[in-house]
Order: sequence, then C-alpha cells, then structure tokens
Amino acid sequence: MMTLAQDVKQKAFEAGFVCVGASSPDALHDLPYGWIGKMRELYSPEDELSTCRSVVLLGFNAWDRAFNLSVNPPDWRGFGMHPPAVSREHYLFYYEILRNRAWMVVDYLRRRGFESVHSLGIPLKTAAVKCGLGWQGKNTLLVTPQHGPRVRLISVLTEAELDVDEPFKEDLCGDCERCILACPTKAIEPYKLRIERCMTYSAESPCSPDVPDDVRKLDRKLVQRPTPNSYVECTTCIEACPVGKPRRQG
Repeated sequence: MMTLAQDVKQKAFEAGFVCVGASSPDALHDLPYGWIGKMRELYSPEDELSTCRSVVLLGFNAWDRAFNLSVNPPDWRGFGMHPPAVSREHYLFYYEILRNRAWMVVDYLRRRGFESVHSLGIPLKTAAVKCGLGWQGKNTLLVTPQHGPRVRLISVLTEAELDVDEPFKEDLCGDCERCILACPTKAIEPYKLRIERCMTYSAESPCSPDVPDDVRKLDRKLVQRPTPNSYVECTTCIEACPVGKPRRQG
C-alpha cells in the first residue's frame, strides 16, 4: 500500500510533471524571503497557507521555447515600476500550464480532506533543492539530473504531513561554464545573475532605468517578439547547459 506522499507523487506524474519532491516548512525557514531586487516579493509557505505542514515542489519539462512566451498589456511598464501599469494583466505561458497541472494535485489533496493551494510565490529554486529535485546551477536556475535547467517550477502547499525527501547535494556544474560563456550580455557570473544585464529582465521591464543601453540594444536584436505586446524569454543559458540535454538523432 502506498503512502500519502507516494500517492501525491503519482498524481503529480499523472498530471504531467517530470520531477516531484517534498519538504517541510521548517526546513525552508533559511531561504530568502521578502523583496528580491525590484522584481517580486517572495513569501514563506505559512504566508501562503497558514496551516501548511508540507511543501511539494513540482517540475515541468519546458521542452520547447514557445513555453516561454510572455504577453503584456499595451500599458505595461514592468514589475516594480511606479506608477504601475493601469492594467495588472500579465500572462506567461508556462505559468498557465503549471497552474492547470498543479490544480490536479491540489484537488486530489482536498478530496482527501487536506486544505491545499498551489503557489508560485515561495522561493521555488532554492526550495526545489531542499526537496531533492536538483542543484541550483551557475546560471542560478535549478538544474535537474534528467532535464538540466529545462524545467519550470510550481509548489503545492498542504496541511497534510508528507514524508520528506533528502535535499539535493550533488554538484551538477563542476568546472563547466558554458552558460556563462554563452550569455550575450555577460549577465551571468558563477552562481550569480546581474539582473540589470539579463535580456529577459530588459524585455519584461521596458521602462526600467537600470538596464544599460547595450543590453537594450541586444534585447531589441535578439529577443523574439511575435507581436508588439509579447516576447519569448531568452533561454540562451538554458540551451547551453549540457546536463540532461536531449541528444540529436542521427
């Protein structure tokens, strides 16, 4: 007979996630919370669900660049800008997929009698390491053994008490610096991202004064924009990572 934690993982795999791990809120207390630069505010599991007793991290394999499509309203000024855009609408394709798939896990737990919610507001990358999913690489992204950094994350917070997984401890980067060398704007240092030089930050923050002119120029040249109000997030450092990279046939 499977444990509740095993049942939850099975439901997550059935929902289309490729890696699943669990931890407790107590084990995540040392993670970074609060405002991270100008981008966003990160919350603790208890902030999101006061009765939280377990944190489940779910990884989805973003195997196509189209998953990284972002659509903003015409009056969009960027996160952290004041005054903010008149409209608060902001759509990121992989977030929509993650929410829909995570809801299947939330619904399963609720039907078992445990209040649960899905969350994108906790520190997902660092929490994923605690839950055993992978290593936070030199590009600052989560790197998993099976899919490298080609995963997107969401959490499920639940009042169910689940068996916890061991934190991930293997260094998957070693001496490799392909992501650092591949970045066209030199935004990456080992285990550190200079956010103002990141082209994704430039694209999503069109009015931010801290983006250098040379980064804006490369953003306009290299970032794909299917429509005037949309763009595809830069994935150069992800594509450069050899870990879990699908091998070409033939």
